[in-house]
Amino acid sequence: MQLKQIRVQNFRSLKDVTIDVGAHTALIGGNGAGKSSVLKALQAFYSTSKKLPSDDFYGRDENLEVSIELTYNQLTPLEAESFASRVRNGELVVTRIFDQTASTGRYHGSVLQNSDFVPIRGLIQAGPRRDAYRDLRNNNPAYAGLPAVTSATQADDAMSAWEEANPEALELHLDDGQFFGFQNASRGALQRHTTFVFVSAVRDASVDATDGKSSAVGQLLELLVRSAIQQRQEIQAFKQEMAERYQELVSPENMPELGVLADNLTRDLRNLYEDAAVGMDWRAVEEFPVPLPMADVELSDDGFGAPVDRQGHGLQRAFIFTILQHLARSTVLAGNEVEEEEPEGEQTPVPQLILAIEEPELYQHPTKQRHLADVLRGLSNGTLPGADARTQILFATHSPFFVSLGHADEIRLARKIAIEECEFKICDLQSLSLDAAATRLEAAWQKDPGTFTGATLMPRLHILGAELSEGYFAQGVILVEGRSDKAALEAAARMLNVNFASAGIAILSAEGKENLDRPYVIFTELGVPVYTIWDCDGHKNANNAHPATNLALARLCDLTGDIEEAPTETTVEASYAHFQDSLERTLKSEIGEAELQQYLQAACAPLELPANGETQKIPEVMFQTLSLARENGKESAILNSIVQRAWTHLTGQNL
Repeated sequence: MQLKQIRVQNFRSLKDVTIDVGAHTALIGGNGAGKSSVLKALQAFYSTSKKLPSDDFYGRDENLEVSIELTYNQLTPLEAESFASRVRNGELVVTRIFDQTASTGRYHGSVLQNSDFVPIRGLIQAGPRRDAYRDLRNNNPAYAGLPAVTSATQADDAMSAWEEANPEALELHLDDGQFFGFQNASRGALQRHTTFVFVSAVRDASVDATDGKSSAVGQLLELLVRSAIQQRQEIQAFKQEMAERYQELVSPENMPELGVLADNLTRDLRNLYEDAAVGMDWRAVEEFPVPLPMADVELSDDGFGAPVDRQGHGLQRAFIFTILQHLARSTVLAGNEVEEEEPEGEQTPVPQLILAIEEPELYQHPTKQRHLADVLRGLSNGTLPGADARTQILFATHSPFFVSLGHADEIRLARKIAIEECEFKICDLQSLSLDAAATRLEAAWQKDPGTFTGATLMPRLHILGAELSEGYFAQGVILVEGRSDKAALEAAARMLNVNFASAGIAILSAEGKENLDRPYVIFTELGVPVYTIWDCDGHKNANNAHPATNLALARLCDLTGDIEEAPTETTVEASYAHFQDSLERTLKSEIGEAELQQYLQAACAPLELPANGETQKIPEVMFQTLSLARENGKESAILNSIVQRAWTHLTGQNL
């Protein structure tokens, strides 16, 4: 079964959030936005601890009730049978509640109950529960037919019988917390079907590699020995021989000291009680303990082996991912061995592993980040060679290498927001509906309803450049057609002492006018403001000018929504700008074609570069070109205006 949805209430900054999750889910957002709190809430749900520290309660208010609700779907027949009484419409909903009562930390399923019986069942003590039943029976005519009871057990039976006879009066409510739990050795029924591993941003790999009882390696070795080494006949024979030999050595016949001990104790006891006596019947040694083998873990990189703490942090962190994933699977499989043997032909399936990672990019250089992102993708879709089962991946990241526009529906964008009824800011999570994005594109392109869908949009997202992923992490985005537009805009901003990067604004090239519409919709659907700039290409023939694209972009970007004709003039609006022909032609018009070429040549000369269209894509070259133009009294008023309008639109501040 797979985790479908997470709902968290009153946990840290998560006042009340609901997050839909899939096989691969990325949590992004600024520092302190609440990304890690989602993963920590999952950790608290699966934890053996029954209590939360005060810092985990919203506003440190321990009077609040922390609720962590997980919804699972895609249940196998075995899982559906195991949780039959709690499964509704193919989904299993489990809630763990932390509060200040004696029942804190319990797990609750959802069952059909009579609403009036729920508060009675919520009383833990037998006496109050029996008395509450009596009050309901005596004071509510609808329940006058309930039998009289003398105990809470009888009250429970009477309420259950009433519900069986009146199914139409039942509604879904949380059960009394006796559904299951992870506190016992078996870790509950749910643990046999789903297991959780959390890799925090700061974790000492050398500790995980230490062969101690509490370390990951120590636990792995213990499981391995118990399931493999100790099953070998020669080891069992050795243990039996050792037990028998030891029993022989410590028998009273061979150790008279043991036989004398009872007599000595009897003598001393009779100083207090004259007729008392002490007898000792020495038990046989049941099993002679055999120590498990110990191991020193060594990692090798490029053929050089060294202790874990002497290797690079990137390799250490990769080792953590590996060992924790292996430990999670080994723990559950070993636990299944102590269960009843399955009927012939049946096998308990490997449980779904939920792997939650804080900042998987930590200590990894860019190429390793890309590779690790591919590995995680392979784990989540089951295509990684050697992976024996699918793994559900949730991670919080600041790296664009782990996200893409091609998987925009996997993004969950976290922000801190202030609301009137809450003293402290709360976490707000936004996600993207591909169908909603397709509907906006459909309207912009004036297509018939149903022409664009989420399914048809997805393949059109995969072809977009990887650079655009940076927009997910920006406070605002300026979308341009190509690299020359980006270089010119960055140069103009620099000349005006405007630092877009310091404000968290990314200038991104879509590599073509035809690619501007989808990133615009994706980012704005996630709440990222966008300023879009494109060329109307009026100097080209009708086919190459793409008037339909110009109209669609204008309809998308214009906030008034009354654009009916394709734009053809140079315009700088509050949320977008377009050029009659192109940005390059506009610069030639404002500065002068000959002069612009002269300044470009002067800027390229120290760099020994040719003055052509390719060098206009270099930000430093364009800055020097426009600086020379300014020194000679030439400027691009339109480009300066775009910088000012874009800044105002994306930051809410005037320059």
